[in-house]
Amino acid sequence: MSGTEPRRFLIATAISHYPHAPAELEWDRPGLVEARRRIVELFTEELGYTHVSDLGLNPTKDQLARELREFCRSPERRADDVVAVYVAGHGEVLDNGDYVLLTADTEPDDLYDALLPSTLARKILAGTKVRRLLLMLDTCFSGQGGNELLSAMARLKNDWREDEAGLAVITSAQPRELAQTGAFPELLAEAVTSFATAGCTPPLLALDAVVNATRTNPKRPDFQHIGLEIIGLTGEIPPFLPNAKHSNRLSHTDMALQQAAEWDEQDKRRDVEFRTRLLRRAMGHSDPSRVGWWFSGRHQALHDITAWLADPAAESRPALVVTGAPGSGKTAVLGLLAAVSDPEYRRTVPLASIGVRDSQLPRPKAIGTTVYAQSLTDQQIVRAVAAALRLPQVEAVADLLNHLGTRPRPDRPHVVLVDGLDEAATPTSLCGQVLRPLMELAAPHLRLLLGTRPHLFTALGLHPDDHIDLDSPRYADPEAVLVYTVRNLLDAHRDSPYVDCPHDIRLGVAHAVATAAGNCFLVARITAGTLAATPDLPDPCDPAWRRSLPSAAADAMHRDLHKRFGDDAARILALLRPLAYAEGQGLPWEDIWAPLASELAARPYTNDDLHDLRRDAGAYVVEAVEDGRSVYRLYHESMAEYLRRGQDSVRVHRTFTEVLRRATPYHLDGGRDWSRAHPYVRHHIATHAAAAGLLDGLVTEPDYLVHADCDSLVVRLPEAESETARLHASVYRASIDIHRRLGPDDRRQVLAISAARYNEPALVEAFNSRARPGVWKPVAASGALVADNIRNVLTGHSGAVYAIRCTELDGRPVAVTGSDDKTVRIWDLTTGQPVGRPMTGHDEPV
Repeated sequence: MSGTEPRRFLIATAISHYPHAPAELEWDRPGLVEARRRIVELFTEELGYTHVSDLGLNPTKDQLARELREFCRSPERRADDVVAVYVAGHGEVLDNGDYVLLTADTEPDDLYDALLPSTLARKILAGTKVRRLLLMLDTCFSGQGGNELLSAMARLKNDWREDEAGLAVITSAQPRELAQTGAFPELLAEAVTSFATAGCTPPLLALDAVVNATRTNPKRPDFQHIGLEIIGLTGEIPPFLPNAKHSNRLSHTDMALQQAAEWDEQDKRRDVEFRTRLLRRAMGHSDPSRVGWWFSGRHQALHDITAWLADPAAESRPALVVTGAPGSGKTAVLGLLAAVSDPEYRRTVPLASIGVRDSQLPRPKAIGTTVYAQSLTDQQIVRAVAAALRLPQVEAVADLLNHLGTRPRPDRPHVVLVDGLDEAATPTSLCGQVLRPLMELAAPHLRLLLGTRPHLFTALGLHPDDHIDLDSPRYADPEAVLVYTVRNLLDAHRDSPYVDCPHDIRLGVAHAVATAAGNCFLVARITAGTLAATPDLPDPCDPAWRRSLPSAAADAMHRDLHKRFGDDAARILALLRPLAYAEGQGLPWEDIWAPLASELAARPYTNDDLHDLRRDAGAYVVEAVEDGRSVYRLYHESMAEYLRRGQDSVRVHRTFTEVLRRATPYHLDGGRDWSRAHPYVRHHIATHAAAAGLLDGLVTEPDYLVHADCDSLVVRLPEAESETARLHASVYRASIDIHRRLGPDDRRQVLAISAARYNEPALVEAFNSRARPGVWKPVAASGALVADNIRNVLTGHSGAVYAIRCTELDGRPVAVTGSDDKTVRIWDLTTGQPVGRPMTGHDEPV
């Protein structure tokens, strides 16, 4: 989409009266007058459309076609205009199967002269500047009209060369269903304002999410299902339905974004990560409706990191690692530094109120890029760093370093902040195979500021001086924990009893909470939040009460949930638990979160329960955006660890896999239509399936391979077990450097070629069977007989492989590998099997 908002126009009409129809036919629908009014109200007041009112009510066939045509051919129309047309009335399916829309002049004995929906769409699109049309048909059997319209309009697609151009048809009923008068506007209005469709962050609503929300609405008549068909519109989410809830509370963030002329995809992802993770943690609270910064103290850590950023001998210290136990404030410290490094964000940080002097902080642009590593693969991190350095897209560290070698020496290195290393898809591999080579070989172009839990520090191979441990005596800040506790006692709940209580009681309670929390800001936050929501004040001098205060995040969360919600805590836990296993930026609400909670808890939960959760326990949940849609995750990884405690992870991931499969639509022949799967499914089902031991079932579906997210799938392919699954994995990997950048149609062709090279005609046919008409279908390819050894995955090491050498042993080709697991192995390259037992004895990784 362009950076400016398009003009949006609504044309709404309803045929409520049929003067030529006898009363016994019951064609008249007086309730459609109100239905039209509700649509006009929704689109003009909530969605920002201008209503074009010339058409009015009860138009004839010619009036409807002529008015639409004149509007769309007007010289005032622009190619970026968005046009929505709502037509309500009576629909019929003729004996020949055609759907017709009955207008005010329709003769009951001559329905073959009634209006075809394809005629309606051609009047709007053919030869006009209109390139984005949303057509809403609110009639009985309208789904049949939608199908026919899409089929008839396919040839016009050649005129829509822009990704964002196309036609979307929302029908109030399926082909053989009746439509209840007034149901469609009511269901649509609730869907576009529902949190099941989107939260407050995405600027646009996905049409399929809106339609799914109408289908799960308990007010929907049992006999009526709203439908959606789309042709074209292959780019981002089409701008038909602006999100009326969209309101970035962090307005300065969006101002900075709006000033940028263009942002590539990596920049957008990094910005989402920064705003929803680092910036929120730096502010000290998760609720975007609250104003102000709650950050406190940690001056020594800020000083030392700032000194590292300003170090003139930058090449001698290419990396600095910030560690600490969960809840010690790593992300908050790094988030504050990243915020003040950006010239736009820096002006919004209230340095005086959080007790930090401007001179204690780094200069503007000291940190160039921030990356939050949770769920990211090694290749995704490499691409993020390459984008930060404005290098061509690369897939491997070696390629990145080669590009840097051609660059002139910069005045100062670009600092990339990578937080959450321990939450990456493969943390050990990330540290050993990506970050260590960058530290050693990317100077003077790059420096790395890293955040992780302590156990990964040794994997990075750094000197202890390049390490800031927030739990050490030098950096621990008990006073900051106390100040943060007081702030939470006062502001964590709007009816907090600590606002008007005596100062000595408030300070005594805060001292007790902070003492129990130790260096953990997260424990202090949760415990103080529990107390702020409790009307009764404790006696801070009571030894028994002080002993009851939690010192670990899991205990604090357990105490908070059970104290605030009592018997209802089990329901809150059940609703939160799916978020503890969410991948990527978080779990979508729409038709996935509630079913997962239901399956995991073995009791039904609905969207109403999620609304209650948002109201009662929203402080535990953070909204983010992935693929333009709202997703939700827990505020802190420690909360996820608490919710995963005692759970059968294989069972949980099996449930995830099954629910995500069920959420995927079907083709008419009964196969899964992966092209219409929710983005979360395409991105992350492989991760869940691998953890559940169900990956083979996915990998052996050729159409899934066509539509799956390459980055998340390729990491899991070595876990394929069956012969067929391993074959499909080999075919996929053989051309991944080519097809990972392609759309589904082109990827299908490339995968078919790879299958032909492996001499697998059945797999070639499986890929070709769902190719679009008119697309060439590979039949054979050179290099058909691929040696078996290329298919082998050498499985045996339990850690990352750091060294490999190919040679011969007794005349047979072998590979010798050294690993992080401190062993050396020999592999027969002809069979792919290990030779002998692993060689042990090393005290360090090989």
